Amino acid sequence: AGDFRFGGKVFADISSLQQNNDRTGASHRAWDGDLKRLYLDTDYAFDPAWSVHLTTDVNWLRGQAHSTDVWVKHFYLQRRFAPGTTLRIGASDMPMLALTSRWYGYRYIDAIGTTLAKIDTASDWGVHLAGRPSRAFDFAVSVVTGGGYKQPHTGERADVEALVAWHPDPRAVVALGGYDGRLGDESDATHTLQHTARRIDLLAAWADRAWRFGVRYSYGSNWANLYTVPGDRVRSISTWASRQLTPQWSVFARCDYTWPSRLQDPSRRGRYADTGVEWRPQKGLRLALVGKHTAAWQQGVPLATTNELGVWSELRF
Repeated sequence: AGDFRFGGKVFADISSLQQNNDRTGASHRAWDGDLKRLYLDTDYAFDPAWSVHLTTDVNWLRGQAHSTDVWVKHFYLQRRFAPGTTLRIGASDMPMLALTSRWYGYRYIDAIGTTLAKIDTASDWGVHLAGRPSRAFDFAVSVVTGGGYKQPHTGERADVEALVAWHPDPRAVVALGGYDGRLGDESDATHTLQHTARRIDLLAAWADRAWRFGVRYSYGSNWANLYTVPGDRVRSISTWASRQLTPQWSVFARCDYTWPSRLQDPSRRGRYADTGVEWRPQKGLRLALVGKHTAAWQQGVPLATTNELGVWSELRF
């Protein structure tokens, strides 16, 4: 009781970014930096069962014309029950993305593919229940507004995300998840909702002291076209691997493929890839030399590509 904690994380990078428009032949290269995330965390425990948590989220991205963005990512009242079972009321992490990020291990480099495809959100306002009924199984359910923590608003109904995870070994996980809702939108006099946003997720991952492997497959419907009569589908596959060479050094790689419009524009494709080497000079500090490549194409013809090389960092305090 009365336990107060304060801390945070910083994700920052400086890199050379080359952007190519393959349709026009235009190309642009420049050095710049990003403050991708500045999380400030505050916890206060009323007793061993009840606590309150606040996380503010700040970022500033290259080329950003407006002022720095500031959000409340987490703000919840938490009740602990049996070991491993918690109830949170307020803004908290969404189950599938939180689980994926933990097993991926390199979130500070970039968000996972479903976030880049905009069929996922990190946090939302609502009621969040998570538990582990046995050593081999755990679950999580979130009943939320659907608007996300950056633009919180409510619609005609609540959205629901849930997952169940099986741990055949403490170093492995196989998870099935899903989402159903309307993303905080609602019908009005000029716009009528035509669809519900849905997503199915499959995750398989392994992590021990030396290796990390993982793959997440997601299939989403109507995340970008709730109001249009024709429906659409999105597919996303993210794969990653890393090797811890010494306590200070590791190497890693990741590759994502996205099919952003399976029904309306099935020839459209997207790819993201990165690889790098990480150095941990001291506790709480991670530095990585990273190369990235992204590409988009349609009917086999390249539309745009980007290449990036630089240093990414994570600082925990």
